[in-house]
Amino acid sequence: MFEKLQQALSSGPAPSPSVVALAAVLALVPVVCNSQLLAGRAVAVSHEATPFSVPAGSPDEFMQAGADFARELDPTVEVSYWQEQAGSLSVSRVQKGGIRCMVRLSPDASTALQPLGRFLNGRLDLKAQVMFALAHEVGHCKLREAFLKLPDGRAADASTFPWLAQEAAADAYGILSTERKLGASVPVRQAVVISRMLASAMYRDANHATGHYVSDALALCPLDRSDDDAVQCAVATAYFTVGSLANDELGSPYPVDSAPQLIYELGVKKMADHMRVYRDIGQYSAQFSGADLSRFAFNEISRQGESRYITAATGQQTDATYRLADYYGFKTGELATDGRRSVTALRIDGPGELDWLLTLGAVVRTEDGQSLSKGAGRN
Repeated sequence: MFEKLQQALSSGPAPSPSVVALAAVLALVPVVCNSQLLAGRAVAVSHEATPFSVPAGSPDEFMQAGADFARELDPTVEVSYWQEQAGSLSVSRVQKGGIRCMVRLSPDASTALQPLGRFLNGRLDLKAQVMFALAHEVGHCKLREAFLKLPDGRAADASTFPWLAQEAAADAYGILSTERKLGASVPVRQAVVISRMLASAMYRDANHATGHYVSDALALCPLDRSDDDAVQCAVATAYFTVGSLANDELGSPYPVDSAPQLIYELGVKKMADHMRVYRDIGQYSAQFSGADLSRFAFNEISRQGESRYITAATGQQTDATYRLADYYGFKTGELATDGRRSVTALRIDGPGELDWLLTLGAVVRTEDGQSLSKGAGRN
């Protein structure tokens, strides 16, 4: 989606399953300091004290079926499970001119569906809930991909949309994709719309209130024959949501029973003033600099061949290395630096993974005192 997390954080994200998990990570760490405390302690004989891997869990049968469905929607999607994860979340990365969608889930279906599951129970069976949750997360990635691969070859960043619009778009994609799989007799759209409204009222969370927007926006989506139809519906829903918000800001020049197309066109006009368009996805990838990781201090504590071992710590007492590694898909483990102590580290293998870390906004202080950052080269 994209970068959806950058926009979510900068505009005040909703406590939806996709964002609460990352917000919890970021809340752990104060503003970055420039300390090189850990970097200065590395020695040449450092070695891996424990195997480096991405944290994982064993999915139950419902989560396995949901993952299979996600792979039908996107054959390249990376689905992984973390035992400590509550809810589901997704992140997408630009990779070789395309989008790589990564979804993180609890291995237990009842936990993975939090917090919307309590409102969906009784309206959809557990399998359908899981399928919707997975399709919703893939929908975030599909929205971002749609704007990074515009029909004229140019690229734009879907994170420009307000978080509410991104969530509504993902809901629309998830609804259509699940209905197409299970058949129209399964009341997915009714269940999701009602549950979103109940969740918003219960949690007093306006940014979680996608139900009203999705319900009206689906009138713009008469076709559900293919994944392309669902993607186009997601795009239309994002614009419709922006149009609805703009209509409210303008004092409702369009009445609430206006044709959805009018609200959609207002959203298109509104976004035209805010969305930056790049020549192509390559230019976007080269110029984009994220902000999610800019608040963390990244210190390289060892380098072996093309692999760099990097900590994500802002001081002696605060270390988010494990959580960030799990979220963004980096390997993590323990590196023995002097024979007496081990340091938690990311293992960044090769220039591609380093570029991904820097694209997310990280500034890495290397062993030789340089600072690596996206777009700025070496300082």
